[in-house]
Amino acid sequence: MKRILGVDGGGTRTRAVLADDEGRILSSATGDSINPRHYDREVLRARLEALVLAVRGGDHGDVDAAFLALGGVSTAADAEEVRTIARGVAALAGAHITVDNDARAALSGGLAGRPGMVLIAGTGSACLGIAADGRRWWCGGWEALADDAGSAYWIAIEAIRNAVRQEDGRLPASALRDLVFHRWELAEPRALAERLSRPDVDRADLASLAPQVLALASTDSQAAHIIERAADHLAQLVAVTAARTFGRDPCDLILTGGLANSGPPFTPLLAARIAEVAPAVRLVSPELPPVLGAVLEAMKSLGVHPDGGCLARLRAQALEIP
Repeated sequence: MKRILGVDGGGTRTRAVLADDEGRILSSATGDSINPRHYDREVLRARLEALVLAVRGGDHGDVDAAFLALGGVSTAADAEEVRTIARGVAALAGAHITVDNDARAALSGGLAGRPGMVLIAGTGSACLGIAADGRRWWCGGWEALADDAGSAYWIAIEAIRNAVRQEDGRLPASALRDLVFHRWELAEPRALAERLSRPDVDRADLASLAPQVLALASTDSQAAHIIERAADHLAQLVAVTAARTFGRDPCDLILTGGLANSGPPFTPLLAARIAEVAPAVRLVSPELPPVLGAVLEAMKSLGVHPDGGCLARLRAQALEIP
């Protein structure tokens, strides 16, 4: 029996599952973020070691393969850096270790290992497509300063820009102005610039403004315009990824991220825009969570190709994962 470790690391929390090569989940655990963009090597090593020890519990058997799917991994150098750190974790000694972006685990889990695409739309935005022959295309994912178009953070920034232009008189007044200026305690409108420069106003804090902009969109034309543009940007990620990876052939797409799966009004709008610009793309519901996608990828790294029985066992146990 091979022992397989799947790790799915997001911006705030990391999940781990230890399974065997027939799809039986042996244990699971959660830990702190191990995003290499946000923490130094020692913090990453300590957090990864704590996570591996937690998922193993009192079981000291060897781990044969580990797949670490982490946000913040964008380049081969990023992956090698994390792989080097992981090799320093005693509990992973001798394991075959693979590192990739967390989108790959989301795609592998969502489509149960089948080729297709995943659109990520949460605080950030990106789309990954992987074809049956291994070809892949990564569109977006450039982080906030460069792009993240259509993301929750992008929506928040566009709302703030719109609001200050309303305050100046460069745009017609609407409720969006009040939404932004009432979010923070300000002695006067011009104090917004200083307030936004404080350390507690980070990317995640700003992105949390997006749900309020979504709620306002039904009654405010300025908010509605921002939301429509966000859906257009995300749909373009899908269209480009589909064309680069699958040409005109049909392919499946899953959505992940708080914005993409926020429900009405945004999710139906996004689905409609995708249908317009990428008619060969089929939007489907995810079959397995990303952490089990990481398990599937770890299996594949050992040459183990999960059969129907293995996938069925993973599906049956998926709801037990915290």
